[in-house]
Amino acid sequence: MQGIWTHARLVIDLLSMKLFVRLLGRGGELLDSHLFFFACYSDLADYHRAKGRMAKADRLAAVAEAHYQAAPGDDDPPEAAAMAMPVPQPQVNTSAVSKRRIDKAGEGTLDGLALPTT
Repeated sequence: MQGIWTHARLVIDLLSMKLFVRLLGRGGELLDSHLFFFACYSDLADYHRAKGRMAKADRLAAVAEAHYQAAPGDDDPPEAAAMAMPVPQPQVNTSAVSKRRIDKAGEGTLDGLALPTT
């Protein structure tokens, strides 16, 4: 029973991606869709090879290889360049200590978020 679900999942993935590429792709291509098709067809080929269907597995492996060859190549990494960063600003020290002492609730406290009146 597990084999049926594996095969069904692979076929549904493949068909849904074909539909997605047909609807949104340009000229039948969409970003790395060829690499996705390569992975799906390779998995299907492995599945059929495990079930003893060598001819079908070989056909699927050939389709997978065609998608791998059609995939865009990886671009070379960009050349390293010296990049400038801004000079950091000098550190600012702040004294956040009140110079006025508050002993009891009332004027100058945060009761009810009232601001001090002076």
